[in-house]
Amino acid sequence: MSSYSTMKRSLELEVISAEGLKVDRKPLKKKTYSVVSIDEQYWESKLDDLGGSCPVWKKKFDIEMPINGSVRFITVEVRYRTSNGAEKLVGHAKIPVTDFMGGFAPQGHLNFLSYRLRDDYGDKCGIINVSIMVKPDGSYNDHKSILPLPSSSYAACSSQAAAATNTQMWRQRTSMASTAGYGGGRVVTGVPVWLANKKN
Repeated sequence: MSSYSTMKRSLELEVISAEGLKVDRKPLKKKTYSVVSIDEQYWESKLDDLGGSCPVWKKKFDIEMPINGSVRFITVEVRYRTSNGAEKLVGHAKIPVTDFMGGFAPQGHLNFLSYRLRDDYGDKCGIINVSIMVKPDGSYNDHKSILPLPSSSYAACSSQAAAATNTQMWRQRTSMASTAGYGGGRVVTGVPVWLANKKN
């Protein structure tokens, strides 16, 4: 295996759709687009033609991601453009790398994941649906090839990864209720919706 393939993995990430999008706690009616980012690299989808609170993009991105521990999350944002051309954030989710590459993960496996979106104030503003596949490299051999990751580089699960993300503060609303229950205003790492529901 080449040194390049041991330091990076090729991903196929598809931003499929979103559900229940809200702005200022009201259903969104404008056309939206999605943005995927890793560090300073980003990829954008086209505008959803129909608009509204349940957009469908089905946009696939081919991404080269380092696996040396420098990347711990993939950020997915949903945005819209105002009538005067300004870009506004609906909400974003941070996808822990461990959700699709943690420990030992088979190459070529397609992961379907859904995450809560949060706005700048930490309020829930919808759900984002994505799929992520780690593409097989030259060492892939039927179903026997697995992808080991350094255990010290990543947390073992989403909940542990969330606990490590306490550096960025939410913007504060005038209402105290907006940040209650969201970890004291800290960034909330995306947790798959099915897992969050199971815990409840």
